[in-house]
Amino acid sequence: MNRQQFLFSLAALVATPAFAEEEIEIALLTGKRLPNLRYGLLPEVSTAFEKMKKEAQKEGIKLHITSAYRDFKRQTEIWNGKFDRYKAKGIKGEALIHKITEFSAMPGTSRHHWGTDADILDISVLQPKNPLEPSHYVNPKGVYNKMHEWMLHNSEKFGFYEAYTDDAERTGYEFEPWHFSYKSTAKKYLKAYNERVKFAHIKSPELKGHELITEIFFQNYVKNYVNGVNHYLQV
Repeated sequence: MNRQQFLFSLAALVATPAFAEEEIEIALLTGKRLPNLRYGLLPEVSTAFEKMKKEAQKEGIKLHITSAYRDFKRQTEIWNGKFDRYKAKGIKGEALIHKITEFSAMPGTSRHHWGTDADILDISVLQPKNPLEPSHYVNPKGVYNKMHEWMLHNSEKFGFYEAYTDDAERTGYEFEPWHFSYKSTAKKYLKAYNERVKFAHIKSPELKGHELITEIFFQNYVKNYVNGVNHYLQV
């Protein structure tokens, strides 16, 4: 090896990171392939949740995951069910799509596809008929208020952040005080989603109202909904 070859090889070693970040498959980002899960979460997320759960128990709070991983098919079922329900109430066209997306993601765009996010409640209290109602969490007399206050003061110690905060400047979904995201892993997935997922990867003829979901709609949706999260979770 001559001197010039040596210098080129040395430069290559300096420029190449010791550990290249593994590329996340599009199928994992869009809920079309099942990741390695433990209790509906990625292993590192599940481990962090169990630590948080034990800490909460010291305060008499029994954290319980009511929903974690959901695949593309399950998200489609949720979407289509709401589509039929709202259509029966007379809501039509784009207004119907916007009504669904107040609280539900289009299949292929949900953070629940990643194994990093969970809907959490407290099973130490008498369960209400509709647990996913914001007032149960933020009202001082709400059944999950104690849990929510504890989460706001402690969840970040374990890496979890409220995804859809009560912030007037945040775009996208309505306030979801039950939805928490494991920051370090979720940010990697969001970054990969923004860089790699295209409209063609999520479009589906099985989605009710799919004729209203265009390329431009998808682009705006990614900007305002997929990225419309707690600023600590943004990339």
